[in-house]
Amino acid sequence: MNSLSRVLAGAMLSCVVVACSPRAPDPAPEEAASLADAGGDPGVAGPSGDASPANATADGTATSGVDVRPIPARLRATGTEPFWGAAIDGPGLVYTTPEFPAGMRVTVIRRDGPGRAIFTGTLDGKPLTLTIERGPCSDGMSDTIYPMTARREIGPDIERGCAKGGA
Repeated sequence: MNSLSRVLAGAMLSCVVVACSPRAPDPAPEEAASLADAGGDPGVAGPSGDASPANATADGTATSGVDVRPIPARLRATGTEPFWGAAIDGPGLVYTTPEFPAGMRVTVIRRDGPGRAIFTGTLDGKPLTLTIERGPCSDGMSDTIYPMTARREIGPDIERGCAKGGA
């Protein structure tokens, strides 16, 4: 075997070893949240939203094409059928429905990740989670395309909606 053949054989063997090596499993959602809160994942921002994902390009998109820019501090999320709304400004969220147009104020905790923010609190004694992620969203009733998606959970009840910056 000549030296070029040996180098190529060694390179191929290295590729096979790397490709066949067992991969550590992804952490469970609870572990991922703990890592994010503790700053243990270099691609997840803390509450200030100041961490830059390791796979982000200069324009804020990930190498996978996902928009990973931070979610704005002020947001407005809406859902249709059933109709609901959430205006977020800092640690407060005002949740509205047609039955409660004045809204109910909820104190929330915000956790940020690449192109995502998760708000958690309690509404009428039930856990409330609102997840906002970057990506186009249609409300299904108009021609409006929103820049973010929303997922609202109150206890076991899950609804989807859209979101945009500004409260």
